[in-house]
Amino acid sequence: MDENIGQKIRALVREQFTCVLATASENRPHCSLMAYATNSSCDEIYLMTLTESRKYKNMCENPAVSLLIDTRRDRLKSDYAGTMALTVSGRFDKIIDNAEKERIRKELSRKHPGLKDFFLNPKLEPVKIIIESYLLLEGPVRAHYKTISEL
Repeated sequence: MDENIGQKIRALVREQFTCVLATASENRPHCSLMAYATNSSCDEIYLMTLTESRKYKNMCENPAVSLLIDTRRDRLKSDYAGTMALTVSGRFDKIIDNAEKERIRKELSRKHPGLKDFFLNPKLEPVKIIIESYLLLEGPVRAHYKTISEL
């Protein structure tokens, strides 16, 4: 059963296109809807943002972040039991290597071809989130917690 949960988590992360990024600064939360991509092992998530944005400044001050990835758009309005919601806990890792920045831009452009021109904006900064744990909620009551080492 645990192996099946890991497969469900990886599939959900790979198949969805957007997430909600939660950051905090000075004990004040901030949420942002974001396009994302992941690496093949699903232990990193990639985003792009302006360095002047509140979310980027928050992550520089407090690297602890949370993301929400869910299937609500894939379900009927009344199908709560079939909806999955994945809370991702991780930390912001500021990228300084230009080759890694370019790799992340390409990965995001591949997953989101409609945003390719947006991702080329030189004012945007690639963001890497190192995942620490996942909490998968299947329907309103079935919850499964996995650290990244258990996945």
